[in-house]
Amino acid sequence: MGEFLCMNHPHKQAVAQCRRCGKPLCEECYDPATGYCLHHCTPNGISSTEEQKGKKSVLLQVLIAILAIIGGLTVLLISICGALLLSY
Repeated sequence: MGEFLCMNHPHKQAVAQCRRCGKPLCEECYDPATGYCLHHCTPNGISSTEEQKGKKSVLLQVLIAILAIIGGLTVLLISICGALLLSY
Protein backbone atom coordinates (compact mmCIF):
# COMPACT_ATOMS: atom_id res chain seq x y z
CA MET A 1 0.00 0.00 0.00
CA GLY A 2 3.03 2.23 -0.49
CA GLU A 3 1.51 4.79 -2.89
CA PHE A 4 -1.88 5.09 -1.20
CA LEU A 5 -2.81 7.83 1.25
CA CYS A 6 -5.23 7.58 4.16
CA MET A 7 -8.83 8.51 3.32
CA ASN A 8 -9.11 10.66 6.48
CA HIS A 9 -5.56 12.04 6.61
CA PRO A 10 -4.33 12.75 3.07
CA HIS A 11 -0.89 13.74 4.39
CA LYS A 12 -0.34 10.25 5.94
CA GLN A 13 0.63 7.12 4.09
CA ALA A 14 -1.80 4.21 4.24
CA VAL A 15 -0.65 1.11 6.11
CA ALA A 16 -3.77 -1.04 5.66
CA GLN A 17 -7.04 -1.37 3.80
CA CYS A 18 -10.45 -1.64 5.48
CA ARG A 19 -11.94 -5.12 5.19
CA ARG A 20 -15.46 -3.70 4.89
CA CYS A 21 -15.21 -0.67 2.59
CA GLY A 22 -11.75 -1.24 1.05
CA LYS A 23 -10.51 2.31 1.67
CA PRO A 24 -6.85 2.91 2.52
CA LEU A 25 -6.13 3.77 6.16
CA CYS A 26 -3.25 5.11 8.24
CA GLU A 27 -2.30 3.64 11.63
CA GLU A 28 -4.53 6.16 13.42
CA CYS A 29 -7.66 5.18 11.47
CA TYR A 30 -7.14 1.40 11.31
CA ASP A 31 -8.32 -1.04 13.99
CA PRO A 32 -6.08 -4.11 13.64
CA ALA A 33 -8.32 -6.20 15.90
CA THR A 34 -11.27 -5.96 13.50
CA GLY A 35 -9.58 -4.91 10.28
CA TYR A 36 -12.08 -2.05 9.86
CA CYS A 37 -12.01 1.75 9.80
CA LEU A 38 -12.20 3.13 13.32
CA HIS A 39 -14.48 6.03 12.36
CA HIS A 40 -16.68 4.63 9.59
CA CYS A 41 -16.99 0.83 9.46
CA THR A 42 -16.48 -0.27 13.07
CA PRO A 43 -19.94 -0.87 14.57
CA ASN A 44 -21.20 2.29 16.31
CA GLY A 45 -17.82 3.95 15.76
CA ILE A 46 -16.40 2.06 18.75
CA SER A 47 -13.11 0.22 18.46
CA SER A 48 -12.82 -3.31 19.78
CA THR A 49 -10.74 -2.20 22.78
CA GLU A 50 -13.35 0.41 23.73
CA GLU A 51 -16.05 -2.23 23.32
CA GLN A 52 -14.21 -4.58 25.67
CA LYS A 53 -13.90 -1.80 28.25
CA GLY A 54 -17.65 -1.22 27.97
CA LYS A 55 -18.36 -4.91 28.53
CA LYS A 56 -16.11 -4.94 31.59
CA SER A 57 -17.86 -1.92 33.08
CA VAL A 58 -21.29 -3.52 32.54
CA LEU A 59 -20.11 -6.72 34.24
CA LEU A 60 -18.73 -4.67 37.12
CA GLN A 61 -22.05 -2.82 37.50
CA VAL A 62 -23.97 -6.12 37.54
CA LEU A 63 -21.60 -7.55 40.15
CA ILE A 64 -21.99 -4.47 42.36
CA ALA A 65 -25.78 -4.65 42.03
CA ILE A 66 -25.81 -8.33 43.03
CA LEU A 67 -23.57 -7.64 46.03
CA ALA A 68 -25.82 -4.74 47.08
CA ILE A 69 -28.90 -6.98 46.90
CA ILE A 70 -27.16 -9.68 48.97
CA GLY A 71 -26.12 -7.06 51.52
CA GLY A 72 -29.65 -5.69 51.74
CA LEU A 73 -31.13 -9.15 52.21
CA THR A 74 -28.57 -9.87 54.93
CA VAL A 75 -29.51 -6.72 56.83
CA LEU A 76 -33.20 -7.60 56.46
CA LEU A 77 -32.61 -11.15 57.75
CA ILE A 78 -30.61 -9.88 60.74
CA SER A 79 -33.31 -7.36 61.63
CA ILE A 80 -36.07 -10.01 61.39
CA CYS A 81 -34.08 -12.44 63.54
CA GLY A 82 -33.33 -9.68 66.06
CA ALA A 83 -36.99 -8.74 66.27
CA LEU A 84 -37.97 -12.38 66.84
CA LEU A 85 -35.36 -12.81 69.57
CA LEU A 86 -36.32 -9.58 71.35
CA SER A 87 -40.03 -10.32 71.20
CA TYR A 88 -39.78 -13.20 73.70
